[in-house]
Amino acid sequence: MRILFVTEYYPPIHMGGAEISLKILVNKLAQLGHEVTVITPNYTKYKTETEISKNLRVIRFKSWRYFLFKKQLRKLSSEIYLRKKSSYYFQLNGYIKFSSFEIMKVVKELLQTEDFDVIHANNLESILALSKIQVNTKVAHLRDFALLCWNRGLNNNGKLCEGCSLTNIRQCMGANYILGSALVHEINKRKNALDEFDKILAISNFVKMEFVKRLNIPTEKISVLYNPISPEIVPNISKEEARQYLNLPEDKTIVLFVGTLTELKGAHLIPKIAKEVPGHLFVVVGDGPLRKMFTKSPLKNVLYVGYQPMEILRHYYKASDILLVPSLWYEPFGRVIIEGAVNGCYVVGSDKGAIPELIHWIGYGTSVPPQSKYFAEAIKNAPQTAKHEKLKIKIINYSHKYAEKFIKAIME
Repeated sequence: MRILFVTEYYPPIHMGGAEISLKILVNKLAQLGHEVTVITPNYTKYKTETEISKNLRVIRFKSWRYFLFKKQLRKLSSEIYLRKKSSYYFQLNGYIKFSSFEIMKVVKELLQTEDFDVIHANNLESILALSKIQVNTKVAHLRDFALLCWNRGLNNNGKLCEGCSLTNIRQCMGANYILGSALVHEINKRKNALDEFDKILAISNFVKMEFVKRLNIPTEKISVLYNPISPEIVPNISKEEARQYLNLPEDKTIVLFVGTLTELKGAHLIPKIAKEVPGHLFVVVGDGPLRKMFTKSPLKNVLYVGYQPMEILRHYYKASDILLVPSLWYEPFGRVIIEGAVNGCYVVGSDKGAIPELIHWIGYGTSVPPQSKYFAEAIKNAPQTAKHEKLKIKIINYSHKYAEKFIKAIME
């Protein structure tokens, strides 16, 4: 089968788990003998470059994004967000429009000379771009709520937002009537894009049912396909060896947090939880606006190690007993959950979004309301006996068959 994947980002350029999952899928499909092409903007050079390996071609096309992703412009964009969210999202809407138009133009040019059995849109801009192109089989992958919500998370002060109505946008972003009305108009235009796709994939049942409920999509049109893990996330060493490698104490229960240091991720709750469980060591991996809360923390049982690349991060997973996922927002998936679980971590997560769903699927963890007292209680009551081997086999087997599950889902 000839498959074209269209994506805004592709490793080594990535913004999160969506691109990691796509790369795992692409590589596995190529190994199975499918002819795979990935088309994505080139962010590192202002020219088109093509990478070719067995059954796999990655086209990084010449794009004006190369200039927009300069450090100074990204800093300016962040400053606009901090000053006024509504202005930032209005600016973002212009970026999304031009970006999706550019992707559409490049894909159309490719389709003039080549045919594909399936064309896959990996996230927002590629979905908007492909919705305007008439081809045989088109697949949209729902990895967040960007088609429904400006902040992508359906989060309204910790509650599940009903949608981007004028009232909600004015409350959420502090927008005036004119700017708020424009943002409502633009987000509503996106919602029709999925009508142009033959098949839709969602990364969790939570994501699926929100789209079914809000857009009246037939349930049979959306298949759920959990994200896979990369085999490299599991180091071939014991927990004791991982702790020695990282210079961590061997006699402590280690609670690990991995993620962006923001309130939406619940990072501000960690010091409160650590105070209630003084006998455990809390290791914090990540970076973000709340960094100073950890670099200047007086708590002796909180260890901040900053952002870590995967080759180091996997050792922190392996060295830990418990993975803490205290998100306040409605996680569409939660990659850290399966990465921690495959390394033997008991998962203590919030009851938001797909977190309870994934914890139930792995069968080793608990979900509680996102308050420090409930997290502390769950951590204290966590089992001492790990289910490492069973979890490892279950998640690795699922990930190994991910490409076959993908083919089955899009052909149903």
